[in-house]
Amino acid sequence: MTHDNDTTAESNNTQISRRHLLGAGGATFATGIAGCAGLTGGGAGDSSSNDNSSSGSGSSGDVEINYWLYFGAQENEEMMTLVEEFNSQDNGIHVNTQSVPFGEFLNKLFTSVNAGEAPHVASYYGSFGRHLKPITDPIDDYLSEGAANEYFDIAWENMQVDGRPYALPIDVHGKALYTNDSVLESAGVEPDFTDWEGFSNTCDTIVSETDSRAFSFLNWDSPQAAFRTYSIALTQAGGEFLTGEPGNYEVTFDDDIGLETGQLMADITGDFGWDVPQFQSESARVEDFIGGDLAMFIAGTWSINNFENEDGEIPESLDFSFEKPFMFPGDGKEVAWAESNSLYFPTNENHTETEKQAAVEFAEYVTQNNTLWASAGGHLPAAESVATSEEVQSTPLWEEHGTISSMYEMVKEGQVRYQPQTPINLNSNQYWSPLMDLYQHNTDPKSAIEQSASALQRALDSN
Repeated sequence: MTHDNDTTAESNNTQISRRHLLGAGGATFATGIAGCAGLTGGGAGDSSSNDNSSSGSGSSGDVEINYWLYFGAQENEEMMTLVEEFNSQDNGIHVNTQSVPFGEFLNKLFTSVNAGEAPHVASYYGSFGRHLKPITDPIDDYLSEGAANEYFDIAWENMQVDGRPYALPIDVHGKALYTNDSVLESAGVEPDFTDWEGFSNTCDTIVSETDSRAFSFLNWDSPQAAFRTYSIALTQAGGEFLTGEPGNYEVTFDDDIGLETGQLMADITGDFGWDVPQFQSESARVEDFIGGDLAMFIAGTWSINNFENEDGEIPESLDFSFEKPFMFPGDGKEVAWAESNSLYFPTNENHTETEKQAAVEFAEYVTQNNTLWASAGGHLPAAESVATSEEVQSTPLWEEHGTISSMYEMVKEGQVRYQPQTPINLNSNQYWSPLMDLYQHNTDPKSAIEQSASALQRALDSN
């Protein structure tokens, strides 16, 4: 089973303020995070928690480093290979790994810091730096000389919180437009994805000339998937989610542009007739795309893994392309949502300076030698020298399918944007479930957008 599906359901209790962190004593900080089977190609609902899993015992005298990860399927295999490669070097450092299900990861991480049992390194998303700042350490004192220059600028900049680096990026992955080219050929269209009029005409032709649906705003039955695609359309329309600075954010997507973007979502499953409001299963859109019942949808670079059959291969009958998703209406910026699986360094007063230095050395190795990561999850490695290496550029995902190469172009051209760094968990379903209700016509666009905006503003005001 493939490992990425954009699903998550998270409790209100994942909003952790510095006030709670400093004053809670022995309380558990984050609770109730439900399963996520791969939000961005990094998460993995099929990872199992195993407190004793590791890469083997270190040699006598080795500095022992504990690393928590949430990857599953191919990503887990490739990350474990990188860990084993690092451990095989004669560098006096040995890394032990522990897999934690993604849905439990934040809860377990916050609890471990409170208990003084945090690992030296933990995987999580790069845009979560401000949320994780209370329980992680900056690493500028431990980085090797020139480390900042190894990574794409946009990825490195997203690792900064208040001017200091708190994480190292493993990859850059994002969302774009997948097209089933067999359906487009049957409709007799050669689409232009550079403007809304051309895209709309293509969708209308597909509906009139084939039995397939034209376009789904979503690739999964998931509020987070709705949030990510809504952010792409909102930005291209000239809107913004938030204005202001950390600590003084104002939610702004309930303005006219935000409401118009919400109406567009509703029209796709309504007046336009390009998609249906119902989901027969969480993965229905993926299944429809593979089967030729859906011509186009927005999905992540990693989602190519969802196309694989039980033999781990993409069906020969599936002829598809990966296009930049810059067809939405408006005069805003042509940018797409992006994220980075990253490595953080949790706070633990029991960690020695030697261990902290070793943890950063390990993280630099993993993020600067990960050619395998591209073939594993469809991710663009965040280190530019790795992304442009022959090993990566000769993969089918670069040469044949174009997912990684298109993401590379978007990164180099400044056409990706990370979600805002906030002290709250911005991925929580409590903010974005109204967008799913909107898409499925369970509520009207105005009510849905205002409900989302109000919930988000209340959370920001309380932190």
